[in-house]
Amino acid sequence: PGVYVPFMRQLTNDLNLSGEIKTEILHHLGQCNTKIGKMSKISLSEVIADHKKSITNLIQLHKANKVYLISHSLGSAVSISLNEHLKDKIDKFFILCPFMGPSKVNLNYLKIFKNPISRYGLSLGSKAILSNKEVSRRFFNRWLGDNELNGVIINEIKKSYFIDHFFILVSGYFKDFDQLNIKETVKKLDPNKTFFIFAKEDFWVPIEYTKLLPESSKFEVLDDISHDFCLFGPQCKKVSEVISKEIS
Repeated sequence: PGVYVPFMRQLTNDLNLSGEIKTEILHHLGQCNTKIGKMSKISLSEVIADHKKSITNLIQLHKANKVYLISHSLGSAVSISLNEHLKDKIDKFFILCPFMGPSKVNLNYLKIFKNPISRYGLSLGSKAILSNKEVSRRFFNRWLGDNELNGVIINEIKKSYFIDHFFILVSGYFKDFDQLNIKETVKKLDPNKTFFIFAKEDFWVPIEYTKLLPESSKFEVLDDISHDFCLFGPQCKKVSEVISKEIS
């Protein structure tokens, strides 16, 4: 969740709203909540149920006049799934780079997580990289580019059971997304309550997904952001400007 702090700060500044503003960044089940201990199984349905409980509790706690739910990547799959349950409590769903399951572009990559042998090897390799501060720094700088949030990512991934839980969750993507059928659910969303943002070039979200949206849906395709826009200041600002314009 820490990687979204600069983006939320940027968005709060750009909105320039009056009155008290409350923002909450929610983590996925098992990825940052180390109090629950190691979990042997985590399904996407369980992640969605956990978010539903958290979001409902926050809405009841703050009793806000306006509620906006901003989701990204896997979080967008969660938001799409919960839309029917939360649409009367949330004023607008902003759905960013919506990952809706395996596609032909990332299929082979996700199969690595599905296969128990390759998954185990990748898990050991990941833990070995993270065990050395300098090696992990160089690895993430090479992978994601040299940015100030790489340190945040490393610290969060190093938390107890994060890697174990992440690998368990991703290993079930094929089955979970098939059962949830998010690509059909998105077709039923209310265009008046949703706004989508896509990256033009996105390994995780094919641009063809725009064709799944209901007729008259509002969306923008940005050619100057990546799927991981939250890691880069100029990209955060671009996405923030689009959202701010839609809210104002």
